[in-house]
Amino acid sequence: MDSATELMKVTGVVQRRPQWTRLLIWSTLGSTIGTAVPGGYCMAIINNPAVHMRSWCELTLLQNYGWQLTPAALDTLWALIVSIYLIGGVLGSACAGWAANRFGRRGCLLLSCSLMLLAAFGFFCCRLLQSVEVLLLCRLVVGLGAGLITTCLPMYHSEIAALTQRGTLGVCCAVGFSIGILLAQILSMDGLLGGEQHWHIALSFYAVFIVICFAPFRCYAESPKWLYIVKEQREKALRMLGRLRGSKFDLQQEIGVMEQEAAGKCRSRSLGEVLKDKRMLLPLVLLCAYQGGQQLTGCSSIFYYSADLFRSSGLSPIAIEWLVLAVGNVNLLMSLLNPLLMANFNRRTLMLLSSFLCALLMFAFGLLVKYSSMIPWLTYGTIASIFLFLIAFQLALAAMPSFIGTELFEVPSRSVANSLGNQVGWGCNFLVGFLFPTMHTLLDFWVFILFSFFSLLLFLLTKTYMPETRGREVSVVAELVSRGFKSKVR
Repeated sequence: MDSATELMKVTGVVQRRPQWTRLLIWSTLGSTIGTAVPGGYCMAIINNPAVHMRSWCELTLLQNYGWQLTPAALDTLWALIVSIYLIGGVLGSACAGWAANRFGRRGCLLLSCSLMLLAAFGFFCCRLLQSVEVLLLCRLVVGLGAGLITTCLPMYHSEIAALTQRGTLGVCCAVGFSIGILLAQILSMDGLLGGEQHWHIALSFYAVFIVICFAPFRCYAESPKWLYIVKEQREKALRMLGRLRGSKFDLQQEIGVMEQEAAGKCRSRSLGEVLKDKRMLLPLVLLCAYQGGQQLTGCSSIFYYSADLFRSSGLSPIAIEWLVLAVGNVNLLMSLLNPLLMANFNRRTLMLLSSFLCALLMFAFGLLVKYSSMIPWLTYGTIASIFLFLIAFQLALAAMPSFIGTELFEVPSRSVANSLGNQVGWGCNFLVGFLFPTMHTLLDFWVFILFSFFSLLLFLLTKTYMPETRGREVSVVAELVSRGFKSKVR
């Protein structure tokens, strides 16, 4: 406490609210554009050029191995190319907790960028090498990097932010992914980089964002909480905290919270310890349900297969391109409102509204898909329901799962809990990405009714067990959910 008192004498106590310091803004923008944007870019980049890439895969396998793929085999191969990115995400999330504690939050982001740059080089070369295997391997590697990002980046942002800034910074990962998705949809248009001769350049173009944003990597802040609690470098943590909050901000309360979290439990907890702790049951259920349920609401089917869905409605290729681009624009515009929404409205209220509307709109979409073949003008209704679903999805389901773990778990359990939640999220994303074409063929419109059911389950879970976390210290929230399903969270 002596070091804290000394720091207070130097800085002075003038402001109650933390400043948006240059270091905080620089670290947030650089880390988001350099990691989350490439992650979202890689998720959506193969949607538009799918026709050219499928033809290339078919021709390459015929030339290299003499394999003549049947339509069903080609569909399976394409589903694997789409979803192996998600397998990488599961694996990356599995080791993200260890990496975030071992190398620091900032070091974990650098590791993810290194993997993604390696994959970008492979994407650029796969067409020149005439190798489907390189394409698959690079999709796996870039997924590893994205898995690290989705676990570590929200944690990093929440730990460099003050309590009043946490909601705004907590959604930056989701916003970055939305920006990446839109950029991928623009650059992969047939008239730009999505054509038959240039799709491999489109796949690797995200490397530009990584190189630009991580050139000044050493100028970014490290998490004061990681330095203080995990590494026990107290003096360094306090200096970093002072730089992040501004010279006139009273650090006493925040230092006291860190000391309270560090007291008797500065050692990071393992996965086994977290799973055995009965107090962790409800927060783990909430985190995993939100991470997995986010994917099972049907959002992934829109991002991966919206072009195919529009094509099956009989729309022209040009109309499909512009509709896919419009999907990305609506998704981004709504995601840009997330910082404002999270800063001014309660998390619980937003999640209840988002999950209920998603259930209703996906149910409507399923019915419209069923009857649009009989009544052609209902196709406009299916298109409208997709856009309305994206608006409802961005109210909370898009952003909250990425950072809610930082508001439910204290620092010793946080990294491993976020890692587990992200594994569930990436795993469900893989199931939807890989199985959706088959499920759509077998179940027809019922697959969308199934997505609607999962949104309804999230609504009921939130109404019954989700405490309000906005404006509350993590220790208070952790106590509210410490009695498992007997907890009284209101």
